[in-house]
Amino acid sequence: MNAWWNIGSRSRKRKLVYGQLQQQRIMLQQGVPAHARIIEIESKYELLKGYVELQLWVMIRLQERLLYQQVHTMVAAENIPVTGAVVPIRVLPENTSSILILS
Repeated sequence: MNAWWNIGSRSRKRKLVYGQLQQQRIMLQQGVPAHARIIEIESKYELLKGYVELQLWVMIRLQERLLYQQVHTMVAAENIPVTGAVVPIRVLPENTSSILILS
């Protein structure tokens, strides 16, 4: 029974990652360029080999406005930003809770 649960769990995790990658593709094509300062990294979840989901508090400079917001993003494990860094991002103005970190 445990082996079947592990197979199903990996399958659900893979679908989650593919959905997030699709959303990031859309943000790359249609998103507005902006900059974000990483205020705090709250949690890291390893999704699949090489990809980590981050929950961050950021200050986003978007169209001459400042937004302080908790966001979720997925990055490669070797590209995890550090607290205090200013990173270029892409964001959809109608959904600022999800960002794409470009660095």
